[in-house]
Amino acid sequence: MADVKRIQSDIDKFRHITEPCDAGITRIGFTETYRQGSDYFKDCMKKIGLTVREDKVGNVYGRLEGSEKNLPAIMSGSHLDTVRCAGAFDGIAGAVCALEVARMMKEKGVVLRHPFEVVGTMEEEGTRFGQVLLGSQFITGVFGGKELDSIKDPEGNTLREIRRSYLPRNVCPAYRKDDEILAFLELHDEQGPVLEDENIDIGIVEGIVGISWLTVTVNGFAGHAGTVPMPLRQDAATGACRLVNSIALHTSRCYADRATATVGKLELLPGSSNCIPSKCTFTVDIRSAQMSNIDELIEYIRKESREVEKECNVEINIYVNSRKEPIKLNRDIGNLIQKSCEKLGYSYRKMNSGAGHDAMVLSSRWPTAMIFIPCRKGITHNPEEYVSPGALEKGCETLYNTILALDHKN
Repeated sequence: MADVKRIQSDIDKFRHITEPCDAGITRIGFTETYRQGSDYFKDCMKKIGLTVREDKVGNVYGRLEGSEKNLPAIMSGSHLDTVRCAGAFDGIAGAVCALEVARMMKEKGVVLRHPFEVVGTMEEEGTRFGQVLLGSQFITGVFGGKELDSIKDPEGNTLREIRRSYLPRNVCPAYRKDDEILAFLELHDEQGPVLEDENIDIGIVEGIVGISWLTVTVNGFAGHAGTVPMPLRQDAATGACRLVNSIALHTSRCYADRATATVGKLELLPGSSNCIPSKCTFTVDIRSAQMSNIDELIEYIRKESREVEKECNVEINIYVNSRKEPIKLNRDIGNLIQKSCEKLGYSYRKMNSGAGHDAMVLSSRWPTAMIFIPCRKGITHNPEEYVSPGALEKGCETLYNTILALDHKN
């Protein structure tokens, strides 16, 4: 059985490796604090007897050799970085459970045919550079030498410059060849309320939603708050609020379980309490497992914006910043996860992930699967994030048994 006390001990250790912050945990990539966390993870892997290495962008690995030479590795883990003022489980639960799987193999005397690699990835959250999934994109070759110079932090320092002072001397290449990896499995807390609400032990992730980001600019005309009559105004804020409300209501009514639309940032100009806003800019984050739903919502926003222009006497421009297709995860490994749940007597359901993960990048190169475990009230990116010991134990046991089955099958 997985040693849940050991898992919790590792999570608690990471909980205390943080920069000073108002609440929760802040551990940003390429900082001294992140180095402390990365070194702790490497020390844990060395104590198990894994061969430890770090690559040129700070991803860390611990390798347990298999019985047959030249077979590709089964890899599992997650990210070690956090958003600012985060909870203790996002990413870390998956990294620590992969670590516990390696401990279980060593203690049980289990030798896989394939090597088993534990990985802790760098800057999945993208807090340092504003570039999410950084470590995994270098692993897959999506990023390379060009991005070392083009990716910069807010102070203008390039990734190439920062890594020179951050990395130890002996590092390996970040890019992995096709024949180096058999499959990648990532355990993660759900970051949503479904598993807890339905009292289900394990989520088998079938896919990761597509995402489109829009920037909407509403242009009006500034004027005095007390002298311009309401019917004669060109109020950018009123137009923006009218459109934002329409987006939320339409998505809730027509796409309740199929898509989400979120306005996460809104800015007004000139930003004075006694001035009619001349400009309002806001973002829209649209997510769905079906790209057709995203396209339909974008078309609705365009159509509705024309109505708002007429009603509020404003001009609205819509710019699609990004459009990422949904990702389908490996069905065969998903079936192995299901069989592991049935063997262990755990309840399960198939579901999609509404959040992005390293798995979505690695799936472009290798068979990839994800295991979700419930978190309290679905809270994440928040100091109140919590995963119970029982959920951690069941997730780890499911991961362990799935890896054994995958090794036997291949």
